[in-house]
Amino acid sequence: MLGASPLPKANEEILLPQDDDQAWLLGELARLIKRQGFETLVNAPMLEPTPMFFPDRWAGGEPSMRRLAQRLLHYAGLGELTAVVHIFEESDERRGEDENKPQAIAGETIDVWFSGFARDAQGRRTCRFGVEGVAMRDPASLVAITARAVAAAYRAHHGLKVPDRVTEERLVDVTTHYLGFGILTTDAARKHVTIADGSFRSKPKLLRVGVLGPHAMGFLLAAHAHARGLDRKGHRHIARRLPDNQAAFFRRALEVLAPEESVRARLGVPDMDEWPDPMSMRSLIPEIAAEDGEDENAVEERKGVDKGVVGMNAGKPVFRVERRASLRVAKLLALPVLMGGGMVARGFQGVDIPMWAIMAASAGLALLGLLIGWMLTDSRCSEPKCGAELTAEHTSCPRCGGDIVGVIDHPKKRLAAEEALRLEQAPSAEPPAPDAPKPAA
Repeated sequence: MLGASPLPKANEEILLPQDDDQAWLLGELARLIKRQGFETLVNAPMLEPTPMFFPDRWAGGEPSMRRLAQRLLHYAGLGELTAVVHIFEESDERRGEDENKPQAIAGETIDVWFSGFARDAQGRRTCRFGVEGVAMRDPASLVAITARAVAAAYRAHHGLKVPDRVTEERLVDVTTHYLGFGILTTDAARKHVTIADGSFRSKPKLLRVGVLGPHAMGFLLAAHAHARGLDRKGHRHIARRLPDNQAAFFRRALEVLAPEESVRARLGVPDMDEWPDPMSMRSLIPEIAAEDGEDENAVEERKGVDKGVVGMNAGKPVFRVERRASLRVAKLLALPVLMGGGMVARGFQGVDIPMWAIMAASAGLALLGLLIGWMLTDSRCSEPKCGAELTAEHTSCPRCGGDIVGVIDHPKKRLAAEEALRLEQAPSAEPPAPDAPKPAA
């Protein structure tokens, strides 16, 4: 009987999960095969993030995300469901809702998640997914993350979910291999990626899809390869699709699990002569129909793009931060002298300026700047990412586009001012008392 169990730990010396975890992984895969049939394990395509398996147009918008989710639902045997995606382009703190987003376990990446089934206006059963907009910047990784969310939907659709959350998340990872998603999810089990932010910049990110970890996922992928009877050429092809670490775990597991007949026996997979005929690629990769009213040739609005500061607060309230310009003027006068003097004192032969004199001059200029700045007022936008200089004539910020609705004396008071404004604009909790009835004539 399944219960809460710790996440599997890897033995780093032999590149494999521990023996009891190996038994658990194979046992749960066998349990899934017994309940759902062996045909999917041996006949479903082992998906790769290539145009061969994902031929749909990707333009970075909501229709593209829907097509990706719909194709993966088809691969999971859930093609009769209609994929619905809800993309969140702001952080959890600002968007105010989470579309049933689960809490992360063991620090895994949850940028796409299954959020339930529903019925649309036409009465069709829909499969809903939540998507973090930032994930749309890296479509290659998005395929693996969405594949795992579809595996969670598969388990819910077939009544396979177990009550314990940790165990269920582990079983979702096992299910990705049963459905043929194992190359995708093993590749993304732990991977360093670089995410573009929509400009010329990019930033590194640690991708951790699922909770089992790369050792366990490599082990399951090797069991799947043996169960399907792949030859060495097939093994090499899979290994080339994986990062170096996952490829090493996969190869070592292939050695330990050989021969393939023993793997099939442990998983309950019959001999190959009892397998059904393989499906044609045409039936495996159908055309994904457009949604009602969706123009396939229309330009999609890209999601998850960092639009920068310009216009980011258009139509939103911001405040004018007015305070003395003392500190700004002091820095403006003192820092160039301090830095330039230090370079001259250290870098030029024949110029002998003692450092104490440079520091004294810099301090004097800083004091002068404080006095001058005290007579000046510095007016700035309260948006932390903006800080544009404002004049008395400005009613909106010229950079971020926010509407100037008030004045504060320090940037740290911005959130309190926003809350006060929200309460002021909120409707009264108690409706006004009705007028007293007039006496009858």
